[in-house]
Amino acid sequence: MKRDKVTKQSLSSREKARYDKLINAAAEVFLEYGFEKAKMSEIVKRAGGSFATVYKIFDNKEAIFVEVLSQKTKKIFSNIDLAISYSENFEDFLYNIGKKIISVTTNNNTCCFHRLIISEGYKNDAKVGKLFFENAIKPTASIVAEYFERERERGNIDVEDPVLAAYQFLHLLKEPFFFAKILGVNINNNPIFDVEKSLRQTVKIFSKGILVQK
Repeated sequence: MKRDKVTKQSLSSREKARYDKLINAAAEVFLEYGFEKAKMSEIVKRAGGSFATVYKIFDNKEAIFVEVLSQKTKKIFSNIDLAISYSENFEDFLYNIGKKIISVTTNNNTCCFHRLIISEGYKNDAKVGKLFFENAIKPTASIVAEYFERERERGNIDVEDPVLAAYQFLHLLKEPFFFAKILGVNINNNPIFDVEKSLRQTVKIFSKGILVQK
């Protein structure tokens, strides 16, 4: 007989603390070993407690993995909107949000999670990939798209689809260094991977492409 799913909200204060410890331990194990080689025994060992405690909440390793990704991506990307002020200057807005996004996406932990998502995201009807898209990529793009829509209504930019333009800008921001970091290439002290120069040039190219000349 299938048991009812236990949620974090239904746990006691003590159980919630153990839940958080379990998620943090699982994140360490997944980042260290990858999904396939990660062992439930190692997660339980680092978190403390017992297998019974783990299986009270999670059905299997995949369920823990999905929850780890959900929590970590939300934590990593949730502060982007809080850090951005809606500047009246279009280039200033692109620069400020671009700097924050590059800082987040080139963080070592973020890159490690991206590797996990790339290796696991397409499995089981792409559950993990969809989760990452909804919790990280889509909310960030929505912030940019909302600003683009406002600027288009004010006649400041000429763009057919603000949402599409937002995704295009975000993808333009990440290269050439993001994929290099995913592959483990050392981008330090290499002029090709100058983040500040790349950001300024990306903002300049993108702005010139859609700003209305007045």
